[in-house]
Amino acid sequence: MEKSERTRPRTTTAITIRPMNESDVPELLRLMRAIVSFERGQNFNLDEAELLRRGFGKRPEFGAYVADAGTGSLAGMAVHYEIPFMHTLQPLLMLKWLYVDPECRGGRVGQRLMRQMALHARAAGHERFYWFVLNDNVVAQSFYRGLGATEDPEWRRWIMLADALDRLVEGAE
Repeated sequence: MEKSERTRPRTTTAITIRPMNESDVPELLRLMRAIVSFERGQNFNLDEAELLRRGFGKRPEFGAYVADAGTGSLAGMAVHYEIPFMHTLQPLLMLKWLYVDPECRGGRVGQRLMRQMALHARAAGHERFYWFVLNDNVVAQSFYRGLGATEDPEWRRWIMLADALDRLVEGAE
């Protein structure tokens, strides 16, 4: 058995949900790699130094709540950020990633992380928060529906890939 397998929790009863701290960065990076891999992401360039720079200091670019197993490992994370303002002149709270280690799923860790996000939203003056879910991730969609979330009927995410970007740049005057 690998060290990482031995230190990860098998039960979720002793898990504490709390804000991230600088000592969580190696574990946050591990969880971020895992979700990006699950999402079929490529070109993972985050490292500990970037997470420290972007997550801490005078103007953090993101925050996170972590599911602390008390063993030096994290059972999960809810990473969030704000879009500074919208047409309402209010910031928009976005959940970037919700991820729970596979061996900790089914123990309400994800629900507890989402509850903490709801508490954070209310404390920061938000009436709602948003996130994206892969179209084929029916398990996550079911989980979110079970919490009372609904799919946004007004918006679909669009993307301009490199080839279209290049064509647009080349055609611009």
